[in-house]
Amino acid sequence: MQLSRNSKISLVAFFVFDLLLAFWLIILFQARDEVENIHSLNALGAVEYPDPYRLTPFQLSDQDGDPFLVDNFAGRWSLVFFGFTSCPDVCPITMSELAQAYRIITEMPDLPDPQVVFVSVDPERDSMQAVKRYVEQFSTDFIGLSGSESSIGTLASQLFVAFSRVDHTDMDLEKAGHVSHISERGVIGDGYMINHNIHVSLVNPEAELVALIRPPVRRESLVQAYKLLINE
Repeated sequence: MQLSRNSKISLVAFFVFDLLLAFWLIILFQARDEVENIHSLNALGAVEYPDPYRLTPFQLSDQDGDPFLVDNFAGRWSLVFFGFTSCPDVCPITMSELAQAYRIITEMPDLPDPQVVFVSVDPERDSMQAVKRYVEQFSTDFIGLSGSESSIGTLASQLFVAFSRVDHTDMDLEKAGHVSHISERGVIGDGYMINHNIHVSLVNPEAELVALIRPPVRRESLVQAYKLLINE
């Protein structure tokens, strides 16, 4: 039986409607999955950026004296933490958690091994040898970076890390009721301390910042967040 022109138009309309309905259902399911991922990451202390930030050139040196450039982030996932070797508490705690998370991840065949990078924010006291000794306490696979304050700042600002030196005179003012603008800090001797942010940054194999893991960093949450983020 030959269909009339109106019948043909109706069939085409129904077909197009079905296609549009299927398309919007897919969009809705994807949106639901994205919302669930956001909630899951938030519960783990992770913040993912919808549009990754591409890192721009910087120049630092690793613990062996070799240059470490933006290209050293290419080709693998990286977890980056800024601290200093004489930090008495939060830095070694975070580094220890990173070391434990790294060991767990390397034992999971479905996950790529991350590159763990420690960047010193205390170039005056943290020599290359000091950085080398420090990172090797936690893992001989870890990379430790140092450089001039301006070079460190070039990378730090791209990973939303601020750091500053606070002399004892300023510390006395804080005790009198003036609070530093960065609450996440480390206290040391030698006449000054270092204020710095203590989150961990996740950089993808395209050398782009994709997420931050908020403090306090804990191994279990870090492993779960890493797995979610790289599998998206």
